[in-house]
Amino acid sequence: MKIKGIGYILLAILAGVVLLILPTDGGEDAAKNEPVYKSANEYCLELEAKTEALIKELGVKNCKVQITLVYGYEYAYAADQRVNQKNDSTGSVAEKEIEKKYVVITSNKGSETVLLREKMPTVQGIAVVCKGASYEMQYKIISLLTALYDIPSNRISVQT
Repeated sequence: MKIKGIGYILLAILAGVVLLILPTDGGEDAAKNEPVYKSANEYCLELEAKTEALIKELGVKNCKVQITLVYGYEYAYAADQRVNQKNDSTGSVAEKEIEKKYVVITSNKGSETVLLREKMPTVQGIAVVCKGASYEMQYKIISLLTALYDIPSNRISVQT
């Protein structure tokens, strides 16, 4: 009976070694499948196409969507910041100097600054033209877009 117990232990060790040897993606495939937009304009065009397809799913046969964005991409990089402040005799700030250095990582690929966050452009307004859409359909479209883009209904225009 001791041989059976040792056999199971050896089998478990062998299975562990095989799992360690097998190649893993490490999440790289998931990152490769995410769309990478080269510009805010390209991102906007993709949003318009997806929004148009979603509105057509509501039953609207012919519609066009125009989306305006507030900003382009915003990036936040890791930085070391030093603030030197000199006070006058009353204790108020007389002089303030801020020194900021971005954190840089060097690897075999080269030097890169450390990116903390990338913020996609924000939707400012949406115009939709749907020929023959009823008032009920216009309401459904506005409700859909306010929920989807988290913008108030006064920034959405649906015209028939």
